[in-house]
Amino acid sequence: MFKLYSMEKAKRIVSDQSDLIESICAPYRLPSACLKAILLMEIPEIDLTDLLVDTIVRLNWLRYFMTHRYNPERHTRNPLRKFDSSTGYGQIFSRVAIEAILFARSRGIPVDVGITGELSPVRPEDLRRVWLRLNREPVFNLKCSALNLLHAAFQMTGRVDFGQYTEEELKLIFTRYNGNVKQISAYGEKAYRYYLNFL
Repeated sequence: MFKLYSMEKAKRIVSDQSDLIESICAPYRLPSACLKAILLMEIPEIDLTDLLVDTIVRLNWLRYFMTHRYNPERHTRNPLRKFDSSTGYGQIFSRVAIEAILFARSRGIPVDVGITGELSPVRPEDLRRVWLRLNREPVFNLKCSALNLLHAAFQMTGRVDFGQYTEEELKLIFTRYNGNVKQISAYGEKAYRYYLNFL
């Protein structure tokens, strides 16, 4: 499918947003190189299919709130019934973003995403609200992507300590950002190479 961003364009976006990325990562003691590596993995892969799926998700939420006919919590393989999709520069799902926010809150990690009160990865109103922000607000998307890296780190290593991770642990964390697997993937290997380039 037709890609929307070349690798050169992705590099320019990351370079132009470097100060913002560093300010997002600093409170978490997350090396900005980690988030920059993820962005270089994700942005060049965004294509017309992603835009189509985002449009379907937006229309499904509109239909849901007008009719309450379909259950957005129910898993379905029908692509025309999607209520969540990977979106924005970090290509992050609403459910994943909510789980990352809840993880950070549970660990006492400061969460500066403009969402207070209860939040649930299964409540339709929360899924929709977070997805719309991920889709429309690049800064929110980057903040949630950073939080997802913290969550992935804890899931893969049992701790959040980016100053102490080994090469293998970083590759596992990058792998987990992109998928639910327990061993290093090609994605993790490639993201690690990008990470090294940003150090």
